[in-house]
Amino acid sequence: MSRAVSERLSVAEFEQRYLGKNAELWRGEVRETMPAGFRHGRIAARLTVRIGTYLTQTNEGELFAAETGFVVRTPAGESVLAPDVAFIRKERLPETDLPSGFCPIVPDLVVEVVSPNETESAVREKAQEWLAGGAQVVWVVDPQRRLVEVWRAGGQVQVLSENDTLDGAPVLTGLKIPLRELFE
Repeated sequence: MSRAVSERLSVAEFEQRYLGKNAELWRGEVRETMPAGFRHGRIAARLTVRIGTYLTQTNEGELFAAETGFVVRTPAGESVLAPDVAFIRKERLPETDLPSGFCPIVPDLVVEVVSPNETESAVREKAQEWLAGGAQVVWVVDPQRRLVEVWRAGGQVQVLSENDTLDGAPVLTGLKIPLRELFE
């Protein structure tokens, strides 16, 4: 859930005032966020473990935990968004130290777990913002409806039920996650 704060900020101003706080920047507007609930956190953790185990074997890139801020630039404006899980391919990462502030690289894969009080339209708008900013794939995980929407660059959206298997392609080819395990 998020609540708008009236002031409008640049990414630099937002980073200076809000780094480490529960907030996102949505096209210049500060939105305070609430900590995740129990079910939300459990699903995000399960996905982090599954993707992390896969990456330990393949070394394809870096996995980022919840609340990591990523700068997303689109024609509509600049945002700083914090997904539940994010992945960036190794070849897109700097070879030296990672920045200590918000990450200027939009993830290749973004995972957003829907909170009970989030609206469908808000979640879809966020998925579209990630894709417009350069993400290749966005997984929108809905614990209440027990489904995952897979949003891909180019506009394709695939809806998977708990009886399906989530496929990491084209970003994490070879990663397969049975959704029943995620939701049980």
